[in-house]
Amino acid sequence: MTTLSIIILNWNTAELLIPCLHSVQTHLSLDHEIIVVDNASEDDSVAQVRAQFPQVRLLPQSENLGFSQGNNIGLAEAKGDYLLCLNPDTELRPGAVEPLIAWMEQYPAAGIAGPTLWNPDGSLQRSTVPISTLWLEFLRQTMFYRVFPTKEQRQMYQNKQQQVGVVTGAALCLRRACYEQIGGFDPQIFMFYEDTDLCKRAWDAGWEVWFIPTPGIMHIKAAASSRFARTRTLVESEKSTIYYFHKHGGNHAVRILRLIAIPGIAMRVMRGLVNWLLGRNRLDQVARLRAYGLIAGWAVRGKW
Repeated sequence: MTTLSIIILNWNTAELLIPCLHSVQTHLSLDHEIIVVDNASEDDSVAQVRAQFPQVRLLPQSENLGFSQGNNIGLAEAKGDYLLCLNPDTELRPGAVEPLIAWMEQYPAAGIAGPTLWNPDGSLQRSTVPISTLWLEFLRQTMFYRVFPTKEQRQMYQNKQQQVGVVTGAALCLRRACYEQIGGFDPQIFMFYEDTDLCKRAWDAGWEVWFIPTPGIMHIKAAASSRFARTRTLVESEKSTIYYFHKHGGNHAVRILRLIAIPGIAMRVMRGLVNWLLGRNRLDQVARLRAYGLIAGWAVRGKW
């Protein structure tokens, strides 16, 4: 069996996918296979992969299936002992993955682990979050977490080996035994919260989730989601949040989430209006305010 399977889900990001594949080809020394699932891209992603990387297993789809279903197609085809879901807007540094796999080999309790991520400017990128709770969601939506960060939130910015709630889906490594027990990403989640849900299910099944510092991976954040309009992105994020809390907390959690959304939207609307008045990217602020109106409607009525 192959040591490592790398699953890359692509949608209209050929200009990022090709450097990503080059970095894997250049810097990864482990026995590995690469699977690229293409979510019906309209650019020349498929043609470029076929021409430049004939060794890559390419799985083009006829429609955009979203993050979860697209990655699940690759996971189902993978043969490795370890399954690394990697965003196409990433580039491996030398030694980025090998220490992660070596550590997982020595620590069988870890079902999921993630490596260090770096921003393009060389600064450390936050790549972990705590398991979501309604309290943390309140802090996030109201932006109070910037003033009152929890211990878990402060740890997110520390590049040290540590047990964490969630590692980002941009570079998430699954142990095969964990994958076979809990399955892949929830196919009901189109985008956002899919990594949180997966890590929570791992914890619930008795596995541990870890962050392991390595030479790391450069990650250009939100390259795929930026293809969507701002309004849709924010609404899809909220819908995934609602789905997650309903799945793990039922109707009671959703009722509380509706109450949380009201002050959260009020805070964000005020920030958007101030930014608009100051002339800070007014088109983006209008799109944000439109999304906040849709979310506020859901909070009041309980439906979209």
